[in-house]
Amino acid sequence: MPTDPLRERFERVDTDGNGKIDQAEMATLLDGLGVGFDDSQVRAAFTAIDVDGTGQIELEEFRAWWQGR
Repeated sequence: MPTDPLRERFERVDTDGNGKIDQAEMATLLDGLGVGFDDSQVRAAFTAIDVDGTGQIELEEFRAWWQGR
């Protein structure tokens, strides 16, 4: 079975294991992926991904943004 590095990193920062990450967890994820976003860039990206406004994003939402950026 092929590994999914993005899923592995996502799950590592999803500390409560609910399959979703909040803005602080996303900042940690981006750091782990080598993206040097500052706080305002993390907020802007998170807001763009969290289109339903729940304050959390799921892996597939993040993956779509990550691949399209």
